[in-house]
Amino acid sequence: MRTRTMSPLVNPAAPFRFRLACPRRARLWPPPAAQLDDACRLPALAALADAPDALDLWLAWNEAGLGVRGVARGVGVSRWCQPARPEDSDGLHLWVATRPTGDSHRAGRYCRRLALLPTGGGRGADRAVAVAAAIPRTSEVPAELPAGAVSIEGKLLPDGWRIDALISAAALPGWDPVEIPRLGFCAALVDRRLGRIPFCAPPEYPWDSNPTTWAELELSSS
Repeated sequence: MRTRTMSPLVNPAAPFRFRLACPRRARLWPPPAAQLDDACRLPALAALADAPDALDLWLAWNEAGLGVRGVARGVGVSRWCQPARPEDSDGLHLWVATRPTGDSHRAGRYCRRLALLPTGGGRGADRAVAVAAAIPRTSEVPAELPAGAVSIEGKLLPDGWRIDALISAAALPGWDPVEIPRLGFCAALVDRRLGRIPFCAPPEYPWDSNPTTWAELELSSS
């Protein structure tokens, strides 16, 4: 008989208030020129939340927006990427709050969820694509994602994929890094075989809808 694992009542990572540095870099695009060096790499936090360590992330910012690189490992080569069903599609999923309050359990109009899919775009559905995705229980839906607001490239690897993206200021409602130099942030690997794996919360916890479970990015100048 298979034993069912109960969902945790308390997030094991809750005693930690994750505040992560997001350095400023002059070049965020295109990927060969992007200055996403080792200082831009986020620490591995999956073990604190008892989640698989399958995703590496690099982040940087400048006035143009956020530069992102994600590398998934151990997920094989088969991908299920459907831009019409972004919430369920394999890829790198990001949650960004440009006006984080720290105490609201529901996302609002300054919260954006993006599904960065390694395939599914283009005429042959073989190119990377960025799609806005719904956040459950949101109190107010953000503005529609403008066309071309996210630049993205993807590459399939022997056991996973790599995604590079520039999320422009136009894609982030309320973006104002001078007045508000911090962001609420969550990321997850979504995979048909492995399931949904967040980078700093248990997979069973409602991190996809609850901004109080997200980390905070400090937009540093160096």
